[in-house]
Formats: sequence, structure tokens, C-alpha cells
Amino acid sequence: MQKVKRAILIPFAASLLFLLLSAPIPAMGGRIDLDFKNLTLSAEIREAPIRTVIEKFKEEKGIWFKLWFKEKELLLDEKVSVQFKSLPVQEGLGRIFSGMNHSLIFDKHNRLIGVFLFGKYDNERSRGRRRIVGPARAPRGRRQR
Repeated sequence: MQKVKRAILIPFAASLLFLLLSAPIPAMGGRIDLDFKNLTLSAEIREAPIRTVIEKFKEEKGIWFKLWFKEKELLLDEKVSVQFKSLPVQEGLGRIFSGMNHSLIFDKHNRLIGVFLFGKYDNERSRGRRRIVGPARAPRGRRQR
């Protein structure tokens, strides 16, 4: 009886393992379509990790990225979804990285060459630090004649 169970169980387990390993696995990167024309960018990004978006920019345009924040792994795994057509590159990247502090680096021909990512934008923390700078006022006190 033991031999019969073993003879049935082993091929069944091997078949099941084969089916599980050969099944199509959904892409971890989501959907990313980027189109650069002249100085504009069109994008359709759906549920793609920021890490994958960065890799796509590196691969297609040779743009370098520098990451300056503590929780790199957590932030790079966050997913982003955005869709737009024919925006200036600066505005398009602003939409893609809208939840992050970032800075774009352009060459002397106004081509994007790099991006600094400084971490997630924190509305609560920066609210008290924001100041609106207006025109300078004349000092109070004596009036000049």
C-alpha cells in the first residue's frame, strides 16, 4: 500500500511543481511607456515601482539618477501611476516624481542628463518652514528727507 501511495504521490507532486514553475508570472514592473520627442515627454505609467521607472529612463535615455535618502528600498518599491502627453520634460518628470523632492540636471544644450532624488515630500514637516518671500520693505524708524 505504501509503495502505491508513493508511486502516485511522487509523479503528482512533480507535475504540480512543473505547472507552478512554468505558469506565466505577471510583470513586477507594471506598465511603462515613455516617448521623448524634441524637448517633450509623453508617458503612460501604471502601477510601476519607482525603481522600474528609473531603470527605464536609464535604459532609454541614458539619464543618471542619484538617490540621497535613508529609506531607499522602501521608497523605490512604491508604485506610481501617471499619464500625460507632450509635456516639457521638466514638467513631465515633475508629475512622475510628484511625491518626491527632486532636482533635474540639464546640459548646456538644455537636454536632461540627470536627476537627484532626495526622498519623499513631507507636507506636515515642511508646512511650518515654508515662507513666502515678498518684495523688500524699507526699514521702520526715521524717515529720510
